[in-house]
Order: sequence, then structure tokens, then C-alpha cells
Amino acid sequence: MSERGSVEGPLAVDDAGRERQLAFFEKPEVPDYIQQIVESYIEKKTAKSRDDPVVLDRMRNAILAQKSRYWKEKRVSYRKAYQVLGYLAYHAPVYLVQFEHILWQVINQGLAKPRMRILDLGTGPGVVPLAVIDLLGRIGSGSAEVYAVERSEEHLEAYNALVPAAAAARGNAVRVHKPIRADIGALEAGDLPDRIDLMVFSNVLNELRHLDIDRRADLVAGLTERLAPDGTIVVVEPADLANSTAMRQTVRAIADRGLTVYSPCSFIRGTACNPARCWTFEQKGNIRPTRLMERLAAGKDGYRFINVDIKYSSALLRKDTKTQHAYRVPPGAKFAPLSHLRRHRDKKINVVAALMSRNLGDNRTKVYKVCDGTPADPTYAVVPATLRGTNRDALEGLPYGEIVRLYGVLVRFNRDHDAYNLVVLPGTRIEPVGCSGGEGGRLADM
Repeated sequence: MSERGSVEGPLAVDDAGRERQLAFFEKPEVPDYIQQIVESYIEKKTAKSRDDPVVLDRMRNAILAQKSRYWKEKRVSYRKAYQVLGYLAYHAPVYLVQFEHILWQVINQGLAKPRMRILDLGTGPGVVPLAVIDLLGRIGSGSAEVYAVERSEEHLEAYNALVPAAAAARGNAVRVHKPIRADIGALEAGDLPDRIDLMVFSNVLNELRHLDIDRRADLVAGLTERLAPDGTIVVVEPADLANSTAMRQTVRAIADRGLTVYSPCSFIRGTACNPARCWTFEQKGNIRPTRLMERLAAGKDGYRFINVDIKYSSALLRKDTKTQHAYRVPPGAKFAPLSHLRRHRDKKINVVAALMSRNLGDNRTKVYKVCDGTPADPTYAVVPATLRGTNRDALEGLPYGEIVRLYGVLVRFNRDHDAYNLVVLPGTRIEPVGCSGGEGGRLADM
């Protein structure tokens, strides 16, 4: 291994490894070896068979209680045994595949190293480490040291049963360190290992309800003292309105403290945005239900125990000034800022913006959130149900965060949602700008 701090090129994945991972995403499911480890842990924890009706019923009750609390309070606690078992059955499968998507993004964008130090803050039963173990094992390249922080004894017990066993099953390309028991809200940077390459906050900042946005940002910014100079911070939250918008506000506040938003946001006009109404999320293909999910769903109202859809809000931040897109709108370019749309109601104009969602409409009327970092009101590119021709699917296959030029869109104001629609017409020209990593200014300097 090279000395910590020396310059390493990005992690390279050969064609065979890439094909294996892409095949996994085509038909995503929790691998059998992880399902077996989880099932064995449940049997050990309960001292009963994995098919025991009492165990399954208690897990169902725990899942229903978690879901009820989440929709009332947008948060869940996992401090009791069956709460953790319910999490492993219902939430963990989706979160595992979800983080594989995020880690794959990090790798594809050249931000991963052949040898990484990864820190997962608020790890729970170790879903993020399991995803790292599984992905690196599948692609057959790269290694990692994994550190984790968790305050719950029940979660730590599950972590210690699951994560080292998974690492051993995948050939020990991932070295798992004993997790640190601590509340991340009370952590000091000195409590953590140094020169972290990937610092992960997955579904955890939203749980810090006793901290406002600025204090959450202070927490993250304070811990980045332990981040390597070319390290990356990953923030992930659920895709619902409250958590998603709070995450965008938190990320914006973190950037105010001297960090750079790498993606998905592109500040193409060199201005800092107002994320108060920024509800944007990524969506991936559904996973296959695990064996445990199917057993839980075998009873009455079984659909309530099946969780397979992947939707999440996320952001990558850096200590350096590297950004996913180097593009900035040239001075004098004939593109209207989205903050000026009120001046152009019912007119055809040209705009340039980042694509910040998949299709939010249906197969007839397609709706995509767009942003250029300036809008006071949410803005959407709308493909009407009546539109035919090449423009109908022009936005469909573009990557999340891709910057596009839209020539000749019609501006409409949606009073019901206090938002603007950019209606794609037969004569509209849609032109992706293209992606290129580069050096962008910190938001704090804008």
C-alpha cells in the first residue's frame, strides 16, 4: 500500500468487473450470502427458527410501528431488538443496493481510490459497509478499510455479527475495524481516524432533530478535519419532501463553511442557490424482495412488508474545489436565468439548466425538475402528452445532474403549485452540454 497522503490515481475497474456490476443493477437483489448472514443472525438473536410465526409476527409489528412513526414524525428509532430486526428485514435491503448505486457513482466519476479509508457515521447495523464489501467483491478490484460510528448497542451487536462475516465471505478485500460507540452529535474530530477518503452520512442527519440546519452543518464541517485533502463527503437522506428539502438546505449550509458541492448541484451561473423549496431526488430500479420479506408478506396485508423501490436524495461534497461539471454560462449568452421567468410568461425563450430529477409525471405527460442555481420558484421541463417526435424522449436517458440547453421552450406559470413550467414544443432544440470534471469556485466565495 502506498503511504497515506501520497498521490494515487483513481480506482480502475476492468471491463469484466464493470459488466458484473451493471448486470447486478439490471436485476438488483440482496446477494444470497448476505441474506444468509442476516437470517442466521435473526435465529441467533431470537433463539428460534427464521420461520417461527412468533418471530415473524413481532417483526411485522415492529415494521408497522416504524412506518407509523416515520409518517408522523419523519424519523424512526432503532434501539430495541425487534426494531433492529425489522430494519434488517424492511429497510436494509433497499439501503444496501441504494448505496451501491452511490458508490458506483463515486467510482465512475473518478473519486474513488484503489485503497480507501471509509468512515460511516451512524452506521446502524452496517448497511453501508455491507454495500462496500459487496460491490468491491463483485468488481474484483480495489480495497478498503472501513470505520464506523454508532450509538445503539442493538445496532452494534448486529453490525458485529453481519459486517465482519460478509467481509470474510467476500475475500477480505475490505478490512473492517471495530466500530466506535458514540453519538455523532457529540463527536469530536479527534475521536475519529485521520485521512478519510469517503465520509458517509447515510439517513442520519435527518435524525438529529435537536439540531437546526446550521448546527448540523457545523457538525459535518467540524468532522471534515479528518477528511483527506482529496476526500469526498456523501450525504444521503430519504426522498420525501421534508427530509429531502432539509438535506438540500443542510448541504448548502455545509458549503457556506468552506466546502464545495461536487454534485448533483451545478452552480452554472456562479451564484449560490436558495434550496428552501428544492425537492429533488434520484430514483433507481426496484430490487427483488428478499426471502425474509416474502415470509413476512405471506400473511394478511402482505404488501405492507414489501419494500423494493429506491428513491433518495444525496449530495457529494469536497474539501478541494473539484466539481462534477466545470461548465459556467458564458457572459452575454442568450439564456434567460430561471429567476427571471416571471418576465417571460407565455413567451418562448432559451434556458440552460441542470436536470435534477427523473420523470416525475407519467408515460403521457413527462415532467423533469430543472435548476440553474437561481430560481426562487421551482421550475420544471414539461413534455406534453400530445408531443410527438424526437423531443418526446430527449430528456429520458440523460443522467441525473446533466446540464442541458433548451432552445425555444414556452414559459407557463402553474398557479396551483406556485411553480414554472418550461413546455417542450415540436420546434424546441434540446442539447446536453456534456460533463467534465473541473475546478469550480466554493459557494462561500460566490
